[in-house]
Amino acid sequence: MEVKIEKHKSKFTITQLILMVMAKAPGSCCSLEYLHEKTRVDKKELLVYLTRLAKRGIIERKWHKSRAGKERMYCLKYKEEII
Repeated sequence: MEVKIEKHKSKFTITQLILMVMAKAPGSCCSLEYLHEKTRVDKKELLVYLTRLAKRGIIERKWHKSRAGKERMYCLKYKEEII
């Protein structure tokens, strides 16, 4: 998938790249690290786009607890949740 994203990076906006990666992720949720790894966009810039998507109601932010500690997860909302 990384090759496909790199190949099409110039054709899509950053917002579209984020949504494509999130749609392909298991459970439609991913961390900031995962998004940075897949899209190759700066983390600070990613945070700006994720905040905008959350304000528009397209994604939601959750905390995920694991053995390593707490981690922020960004999840796509289902169609029913958006309406």
